[in-house]
Amino acid sequence: MLILVGVTLSVALNGGLISKAQEAKTKTEEAQKAERDLLTGRIKVGDTWYDSLDEYLKDNPSEDQSDGPSKWGQDDEGNITYDGEKSELKVGDYVDYGTYVKASSVGTNEIDGLYKDLKEYSGYAEAVKDGKITTGKEYNETYPITKEETLKWRVLDIKDGQIRLISEKPTSSKVYLYGYNGYNNAVYLIDEVCNTLYTTEKGTAQNLKIEDIEEKMNLDDANGGWDYHNYANSYVDTGKYGGTKEYTSSSYRNYPAIFAQEKRAWVDDEEEKDLAEDDGLDLSEQAGPINQPAVKKANSKIKITQTYWYKSSMSESNWKNPTYQNIFIKDSSGSNYSTYWLSSRCVNANSTYAFLHVRYVASGLVNAYYLYTSSASTGDNSYCLRPVVSLKSDVQIGEKVGDTFKLN
Repeated sequence: MLILVGVTLSVALNGGLISKAQEAKTKTEEAQKAERDLLTGRIKVGDTWYDSLDEYLKDNPSEDQSDGPSKWGQDDEGNITYDGEKSELKVGDYVDYGTYVKASSVGTNEIDGLYKDLKEYSGYAEAVKDGKITTGKEYNETYPITKEETLKWRVLDIKDGQIRLISEKPTSSKVYLYGYNGYNNAVYLIDEVCNTLYTTEKGTAQNLKIEDIEEKMNLDDANGGWDYHNYANSYVDTGKYGGTKEYTSSSYRNYPAIFAQEKRAWVDDEEEKDLAEDDGLDLSEQAGPINQPAVKKANSKIKITQTYWYKSSMSESNWKNPTYQNIFIKDSSGSNYSTYWLSSRCVNANSTYAFLHVRYVASGLVNAYYLYTSSASTGDNSYCLRPVVSLKSDVQIGEKVGDTFKLN
């Protein structure tokens, strides 16, 4: 009996099942040794000795033995599952994360750091120089940033086994972006503001991204959906989203610095990026702030990929779960939400030059605003934010009080 227990233990410790006679013989011999070791209270796995089985399991928990929280899941109907079983929680439900936002502390140094980064990297300085903003005003005087403790929070989805929440509506605070540095740093700055203001002991915040919207859209054109992959643009080689176009004219090959780091974006005669190896940045990625001091121009050409798409009049049928129409587009009264940035870039081809945009949601549609063009034209705007919080893995959903679930 002890030998059988030992065999089971040995198999568990080595993470496999005996499939061959020779392996079985070896495992049995190992089990006999493990049995002898267990009589002394010690076991050896590989080159490491453990004083007890409990010590080994503590340092090397298996999936079944782990005391960690079970993974959350989600289906297309918006039902949230826990440990494979349907829970009370659904997409759109309210959670009392605001209690922790109110209790969290954001120091003066953190706020000052935000203003410093926003002033330095948003294109604000260039906008002042170009007369887009009244001179003599500091960024925090023009665009004040505040933590909004009265925001309510709703279940957005489950991602990587974690519950994600979204603010019930966009923030009142706005982030201003201008020109090539606005494009360069949109993802970094928007996420930085959300992280600084809305990260708490219970979760980590960033801003909503275009991928969050795309993955929830109903792409079945025959069943009330709309597939953004078919967005038409005759100026690219395939005639639609994902196609490419080169610009070689000296007047139309300007680019923001981050463009050269993006996937599916090429400057001059660099080798084609290995997309299979995930070279470059995705539309919603940025490693750190960029301070581009002047206009950049390719020596011979730039090549862009059509990553822009536009959809007006979003409706419930455009989503896998109609609740997302209420979460992203319109409030419960049917009014459109205030315009808010998505922390995502995209590029749109024109006949002679390319538009470099940052994504936003406004007036019942998903669109993008251009901040720069390859002809060196500049754009600027100031929009609200839409914070998204990933709850930490040890946070559990408690009882429902009224219409709001408590966090434990």
